[in-house]
Amino acid sequence: MLSGSGWMESAPNERLGIPAIKMADGPMGVRNWAGSSAVTNAAATAPVYATAFPAGIAMASSWDVDLVLAEARAIAQQAKALGRDMILAPTVNIARTPLWGRNFEGYGEDPYLAARMAVAYVRGVQGEGVIPSVKHFAANNQEFERHRIDEAIDLRALQEIYFPAFRAAVQEAGAWAVMNAYNKVNGRWCAESPFLLTETLRKRWGFEGFVVSDWGSTYSTAGTIDAGMDLEMPGGERMRAWLARPETRQAGNDGGWLTEEKVLAAVAAGEVKQSAVDESVRRILRVMFKAGLFDHPHARGEVVETAEHRAIARRAATESMVLLKNEGRLLPFDPAKTRSVAVIGPAAAVARTGGGGSSLVRPRDAVTPFAGIKEAGGARVEVSYALGAAMEGEEAGVDARGARDEAVALAARSNAAVVVVGYSSRLESEGHDRASMDLPAGQDDLIAAVAAANRNTVVVVAAGAPITMTRWIEQVPAVLQAWYGGQEVGHAVGDLLFGLASPSGKLPVTFPRRIEDSTAFGHYPGENLHVEYGDGIFVGYRGFDRGRVEPLFPFGHGLSYTTFEYGGLTVSPPKVKAGGTVEIGVRVRNSGARTGAEVVQLYLRDVESSLPRPPKELKGFARVELQPGETRTLTFALDPAALAFFDPGKGDWVAEKGAFEVLVGSSSRDIRLEGGFSLVD
Repeated sequence: MLSGSGWMESAPNERLGIPAIKMADGPMGVRNWAGSSAVTNAAATAPVYATAFPAGIAMASSWDVDLVLAEARAIAQQAKALGRDMILAPTVNIARTPLWGRNFEGYGEDPYLAARMAVAYVRGVQGEGVIPSVKHFAANNQEFERHRIDEAIDLRALQEIYFPAFRAAVQEAGAWAVMNAYNKVNGRWCAESPFLLTETLRKRWGFEGFVVSDWGSTYSTAGTIDAGMDLEMPGGERMRAWLARPETRQAGNDGGWLTEEKVLAAVAAGEVKQSAVDESVRRILRVMFKAGLFDHPHARGEVVETAEHRAIARRAATESMVLLKNEGRLLPFDPAKTRSVAVIGPAAAVARTGGGGSSLVRPRDAVTPFAGIKEAGGARVEVSYALGAAMEGEEAGVDARGARDEAVALAARSNAAVVVVGYSSRLESEGHDRASMDLPAGQDDLIAAVAAANRNTVVVVAAGAPITMTRWIEQVPAVLQAWYGGQEVGHAVGDLLFGLASPSGKLPVTFPRRIEDSTAFGHYPGENLHVEYGDGIFVGYRGFDRGRVEPLFPFGHGLSYTTFEYGGLTVSPPKVKAGGTVEIGVRVRNSGARTGAEVVQLYLRDVESSLPRPPKELKGFARVELQPGETRTLTFALDPAALAFFDPGKGDWVAEKGAFEVLVGSSSRDIRLEGGFSLVD
C-alpha cells in the first residue's frame, strides 16, 4: 500500500476489501488523470470535461474565503461525479519571485492570506468527503531545476513565511493529506526530510493524515519511509514506463522505491522497521475511513457540471479581477457614449483559462473576452475584433506588421479600445519559469501603438504574476488585471468594463516596476543547484517596505467604481497581558453612488523587537459589500499568535512586551487609520 498501482491510483487489496484511492489533479478543477501533463494536455488525448475555475492567484485576489470554500466544494462534487476520491490541491506555496512558473496556482506572497485561502479550500473539499492534498511541502518556489535544487532557508523564514499556510491547513482545517515537494530544503529531499515530515508536520503540528509524494520525487526506500513519507506516486507499470523514458530521468524524476519488493527487502535487511511500514499503512487507512471510501465509494455519475458550478465560476472570475488603474474614470464604459469598442490582442478571442501543466482544466465551454465584451455591450455598442499580435509560439505565419496596423486602424475609428494581452498556458506553466517579467514578443509594441491611436485604451492582462508595464503604463488610462479567470473569464471582463459589476479584487502580490526590485532578485535561481533564500522573512511587501522601494502597484491594491470612507477605529484594551486578545473595530462607509465591495486590511507593526521584523504584516482582512451610503462596523481579533515572531534561538514563537501599531487600510500602502496598544506582563 505504500506505492501506487497506476498513474493516479493507490494499490487496492482485494483480499482485505481495501479499495484504491482514485486521484485527479487540481487545484482549478478536475482534469484528465490518464498520465503526465504531456499526455493529458495533448490535443489527441480524449478530454475529461469539468468546470475551469479561476487560478489560485485569482481566487486570492478576491480575498473572499467563503467564495474559495464554495469553489472547493464544487470541485470536490465534480471529482465525485467523475468517480475520483482525491484531488491534488490546493497549492499553497508562496510567490517568492514574479518569475516562478506556477505563481498562478498559489495564493500570493503573504503567509496569512495564503493560510486563510488554504483553510477554506481544504474545508470545502473535505466537507464533500473528498481527500485534498495540500502541496508542495515545502518551499516549492521555483520551477528551475525543481527536482535538484537545494534551497538554503533559515528556520525563521520557514516558520514565518513558507510554513504558515500548511500549518493552518493542518491545525485549523484538519487536512487529510499533504504532498511533499520535489526540491531539497537545507540539504535534504523533501520526501526524505524528518525535519519536515516528522518533527514539523506530525510532532509540532499534530498532523494525523498521510503524506503523498509528488510524482517522481522519491530517491530511496529507507530514507523515505523513515522520514515519514507514506504513499509513493505513481506506481505499477505506468510508473515503470514513465521512468524508462530518457526525458523523465533527465528532468530529475525518480521513483519505484516503495514497491512491495523493495520495502519487504529493506525490512528483511533491517534497514526499515516493520512498525514504520505499519504506521504508514495505518495513516492511509485512517484517512480512507474518514473520507468514507469503504462505506460510500464515489461512483461515476451522469452530471458533472451544474448551473450552480458555472455561477460560482463566473462570480469568482468577477470578484478576482483587479482594477489597477482608472485615470479620468474611463471605466466603466457608458453604452450611451461609448458606441464602438475595438477588442484587440492575442488573449482577446481566446479564453486563457489557466496556466500550463498539471492544473490546466478542459472546460466544455469557455467565454472569450471578445464574446463577453460583446454580450455586455449589447445592441447599442458595436464591438469589433483584431488580432493585433500573435501569441508567441502560436499562429505561425501571421504578418506582425500587418496585424498591428489592422488593429491600430480599428482602434483609431472606435470610441474605445480594449487590448487583451498576456501569456499562454505554454509560456507560463509548471515545469519552467518565465525568462523575464516582460510580455511575450510584440505585445508591448501593440499596446503602445493602439494607445497612440486611441486615448481611451484599456489594457486587460491575462497572466499569473506581475508583468513589466513601464513601457506603456503612462500612456494608457486604465488597466485591468484579469489573471487566468477560468471558463467565465470573458463574462467577467465584459461585466466589469461596462459596469454590470464593480471591481473589488485586491492584489495578493506586489507588482514591482522592474525585476531588479523583486525581493528575491540576486537570490534566484541559484548556482550549481544551490539557492540561498537571502531575502529571509522580507518577502514581497515586507521587503519593499523595509527597503523603502516604491512598487508599481502595492500588495493589497485594487480600485473600485465607488469610494469608501474609513473611521471610528477602536482598539481594546489599550494594554493587553500576555495570552490576551486585542479587539479592533473599524467603521466603513460606501460614500459613492454605486454598490461595491471593499477589502479592509489590518496590518500590525511591532515598534521595537529583539530581532528585525517587517514594518508591517497582514494580520486580518474582511471583504464587505455595501450599498451607496451604507455603513458597517467590522471587528477583528488579534490573538497572541498574531503578535509573535519565531525566535530561532529559542526554537519557538515569542511575543515580546512593548508597543504595537495597528494600521488599517485599503492596501499595504494606503493606510487610512492608525491606532495602537501595548503588550504588558
